[in-house]
Amino acid sequence: MGTYGALISVSIKAETLFTIGPLQVTNSMVGAVLASLILLVAAWFFVGRSQMVPTRVQSLIELPIDWMTGIVRGSTSQWTSYVPLVLGLFMLILVANWLGLLPGVGTIGAIHHVEGGGTELVPFVRPASADLNFTLGLALVTFVVFVYFGVRTNGVLGYLKELIGEPRYMAPLMFPIHVISELSRLISLSMRLFGNVFAGEVLIGTMLAITTAAVFVLPLAFFVPAVFYGLELIFGFVQALVFALLAMTYITMAIAEHAQHGEEHGEPSEATGGSTKETHAPVEGAA
Repeated sequence: MGTYGALISVSIKAETLFTIGPLQVTNSMVGAVLASLILLVAAWFFVGRSQMVPTRVQSLIELPIDWMTGIVRGSTSQWTSYVPLVLGLFMLILVANWLGLLPGVGTIGAIHHVEGGGTELVPFVRPASADLNFTLGLALVTFVVFVYFGVRTNGVLGYLKELIGEPRYMAPLMFPIHVISELSRLISLSMRLFGNVFAGEVLIGTMLAITTAAVFVLPLAFFVPAVFYGLELIFGFVQALVFALLAMTYITMAIAEHAQHGEEHGEPSEATGGSTKETHAPVEGAA
């Protein structure tokens, strides 16, 4: 492939850097650990140094958190139960996506020889969201949580009745359809995030290789990639937002199904607020 061929060689599978016993440590795992460490260090630093009158840096950090909290607050009266998950997913995916735009991420690594006499670049760090294992893991956590809320609000039998659907004689047909519908959320969450981030990684690598392949296009190496880096900043934010909002929507739907089930039987629903006091108590506590 040559030197420039190595630059645009983006593997759909995360490359293994080293092994620890049976554990294979990949470059995507390094990216996920770095994103987690950045969030942990930022949380430790700002929690101990937060001020009543926030500084500019503190305001910048609190802005996306307050904004997402305001969105989740308007979903259901039980929003305090799942707002940490939604915020955690949003911040982790956002940092993981933007980490892939830093200089050296995906471009600094070791040159490995491949079959046919060519070479390829194996980067030391790769965007975590460009690995299906990472996105599938986040989707599994989200799936377990919204199923938990469905079981907690409906009960096990009530949740199964929701899967069976109405009328009961259609159960042999509706139950498999509902199960597939639940599982499709798991697939759509993971594949959507993985596909968009991986495509962005390939696009940036291709633009860098094209604009540095010949001397007469070398001036474009500063302008063209900068445009795509700006677009990837926006796309990284949008993908994190979409994943977090979909997770919130699935949880809200699980709670809303319980509310609808309770109203059909003439029972007050906690999700819609059995009483005014119960509905506003979490909001006052959060304020």
